[in-house]
Amino acid sequence: MTGALTLAPWIPVVPFAAFLIALFVGHLAPRTLPRDGGLVGVAATAISLVLSAWAFLTVSGGTTGLETVWNWVPAGAGPFGLTFGVLVDPLSALMVCIVSGVSFLVHVFSLGYMNDEGEPGLARYYAGLGLFTASMLAFALSSTLVEAFVFFELVGFCSWWLIAHWFREPGPASAAKKAFLVTRFGDYFLLVGVVGVLGTFGTAAFAGPNSFPAAARAAIAGTTNANTFGFGAETWVTALCLLVLGGVIGKSAQFPLQTWLPDAMEGPTPVSALIHAATMVAAGVYLVARIYGLFALSPQAMAVVALVGGFTALFAATMGTVKREIKQVLAYSTISQYGYIMLGLGSGGYVAAVFHLLSHATFKALLFLGAGAVIIAMHHDEDMWKMGGLKSRMPVVYWAFLSGALALAGIVPFAGFWSKDAVLYRALTVGLGGQPLVLFAYAMGLVAVFVTGFYTFRMVFLTFHGEPRSEEAASVDGTRANMRYPVAILGVGAAVVGFANVDSLRSYVGSNALYLERWLNGGLPGVSGGTADYYGGLVRSVAGFHAASFDPLVSAGVSLVFALCGVGLAWAWYNVPDPSERTDVLGAAKTLLYNNYYQDEFQTWLAQGVAEPLARGVDVFDGSVIDGVVDGVSSVSLSGSGRIRRIQTGVVTTYAEQLVVGLVVLLVVVLLLGRWF
Repeated sequence: MTGALTLAPWIPVVPFAAFLIALFVGHLAPRTLPRDGGLVGVAATAISLVLSAWAFLTVSGGTTGLETVWNWVPAGAGPFGLTFGVLVDPLSALMVCIVSGVSFLVHVFSLGYMNDEGEPGLARYYAGLGLFTASMLAFALSSTLVEAFVFFELVGFCSWWLIAHWFREPGPASAAKKAFLVTRFGDYFLLVGVVGVLGTFGTAAFAGPNSFPAAARAAIAGTTNANTFGFGAETWVTALCLLVLGGVIGKSAQFPLQTWLPDAMEGPTPVSALIHAATMVAAGVYLVARIYGLFALSPQAMAVVALVGGFTALFAATMGTVKREIKQVLAYSTISQYGYIMLGLGSGGYVAAVFHLLSHATFKALLFLGAGAVIIAMHHDEDMWKMGGLKSRMPVVYWAFLSGALALAGIVPFAGFWSKDAVLYRALTVGLGGQPLVLFAYAMGLVAVFVTGFYTFRMVFLTFHGEPRSEEAASVDGTRANMRYPVAILGVGAAVVGFANVDSLRSYVGSNALYLERWLNGGLPGVSGGTADYYGGLVRSVAGFHAASFDPLVSAGVSLVFALCGVGLAWAWYNVPDPSERTDVLGAAKTLLYNNYYQDEFQTWLAQGVAEPLARGVDVFDGSVIDGVVDGVSSVSLSGSGRIRRIQTGVVTTYAEQLVVGLVVLLVVVLLLGRWF
């Protein structure tokens, strides 16, 4: 790598240094640590943001980089080599800007949310934020699947650490364990997939002349041999994609492994912003985008990704309609919105999915930090039914939050409208082009647009409009500057980020105005292709996903109508001085939604009622049958040897007698067999 890209390895190293400083200085000499590590974290993430922006500008000039940093297992030491490196291309450069930018604002916000509130364990908190940021940045810059898996796991560890910040309380401790265990279940599949990739292609490189996506394409084309373990190349590539997808479903909280994310709201709200917008949950979908050259080779895997995404988008949105806590509503919206990203990836909309990842990071960080400001003003009461009337008391937070809500609901011209419509348009055209499963996923995503508009503005009206419904709401007196400014910056971002790729207006503004699409068409180092156009070609020629002709403005108009209907219903029900819970009309369905379709209870029954008895049965079988056979053989051996040992007396005359008797017996047997008698 040359120029600014030589500094790319320092992008994750600087926040890692902040982690070490906060951890050790905070433990050994806490009084010497400015703001308990907060200022160190702010400085470190600011440096990472500057380096990320520099790398971004360098890549925009047509320069990309791929460099090996460490040879973990040299290539000649085994069937394959394992290396750690840095890959700087349009996708990774964009991602590190998102991560470092959001993390910087979260650190600044934390000075007001954590320090000014006198929360305990601040050095530990900022150490966790530093390691979290460093891990996600290193994951985004990883050059191999093995390296990415290491940092993928470290991101999961950091989420456990930060969710359990208030570990002395039962809620955060339980939520952290749940997040760790549920995501680990998905990671088992990913680990098998990583091993499968190495065993099949002999490499885990994302890019370069020996990358495994290129090797997979060559194996399917029949131009090279790969160890597919007796399966056809297409079948085995599909299996590898589905194994990787298992880890993605866990990390990105997709059905059925999404149950950990709502419970993770037990952690500090700035942590929630970082988890939802730019780190933990984003890691899964980013991995699919990173190895999109593999997924684009399998129409079956693509269809599964689209179905999981479309179903999750609707499934999670329905639960957000009845929640009382503001962070719970945002948690289910995160699950739903990442479902849209999965829908985009599964329908061949690489650019649309990355676009929604960018816009979602902006408005979801905004909404969580805005919710955090509200929660502090309400003295940590998250119940929206005890809020109301905050619009005039927190004007900056309100208008910024409204910008994020409009983006989340998909109202033109805010960010979410452009990116969500791009996803839905891609799914619609591919579905009409001969992919009924993708079309079904589109239908679920379209219905989810209405539900999203409803629950989003139900949250806005209950929180900010009407009259105060508690003493805490009536006594709110504004927001500190260190919390207000990050929210205001993100509020502007939610309003303008969408103009990075106004795909619906392509026929009017031309392709030159589609900045993100042009950006993602930058080259991938060492590989012919690796661009958005290259992936589009794979989707068409290999996966067989062809887009039908359809007017994008019609698709955008339908989506906007659905969103406005949802907003209108919320307006009619909740934008009143004294709102009541109108969702009671759902009856038993509301109970089902409020209890999350009883998924936790089902999973508990599955563990205790099925898995545990089965495990006990296997244990009994192992102890009585398997161990019984082994113990029986050993008992016979011990018994026989014990009896034979008795004749080993050590007396020579006894041995002579035994020898003579043995010879006589042998002689009699020989004579009998030889018919001498």
